[in-house]
Amino acid sequence: MAKKIALDDRSWFYNLYIKGMRNFNAQSDVGLYVVNIGYPLSLGVSLLLLILMVGLAVLPLNYPNTELARALVLINIGLLPVYLIGRYWLVRRRYGITGTLRCYVSQQRIAIPANAIINKPVGQLELQRDDIERITVKYKSQMHRLHVRNHITACDIKLKSGEVITLNAMYFPLKHIVYMLCFFDYPLTTLHGNWSWAFLPNIIAVTFPVLVNAVVTGMLVKHYFL
Repeated sequence: MAKKIALDDRSWFYNLYIKGMRNFNAQSDVGLYVVNIGYPLSLGVSLLLLILMVGLAVLPLNYPNTELARALVLINIGLLPVYLIGRYWLVRRRYGITGTLRCYVSQQRIAIPANAIINKPVGQLELQRDDIERITVKYKSQMHRLHVRNHITACDIKLKSGEVITLNAMYFPLKHIVYMLCFFDYPLTTLHGNWSWAFLPNIIAVTFPVLVNAVVTGMLVKHYFL
């Protein structure tokens, strides 16, 4: 059964903050920042980053109790920001991203940064309100401290032409977008479902190198310096 989404419903909009939200009105055109560091890279590049991060993390183990090992541990401490900056640059290069990515929602239109994530040419995709038939908000419910939280997993924007554009929560700030869609009274419907495992490989590709490097480097820092 579809649920009605209300602006004051904390099960949907817990911990939500949008700059200037107390002053929004019918003429507002709200920009929402899109984080793109988690965009998927090719399998080859992801494997290369994994090998580099894990390889550098365990390299000091080949030179136990030496000054070289201590130097390599110190290098690994600073490796995380290098990895994040490198991944950020590779993502922007692969998807042709220039400048800051933002979604815009107003009374008249929705503007989405377009690239391979939504199978559109690079640029800003503008969807006029009059061209939108409905927007399906997909979500998964979860109990948190005796309260229900509805985690938005995706939004399907169906146009009157029959085309459907899917925005996934891993790549777009959907809680913020849905809040603004409710504010401007767009035609919304909801669909309850389960978590999708389709994005698990990309989650692993982004986080696993960081976790391995942090754990191994932390153990070696404790061994050599504490």
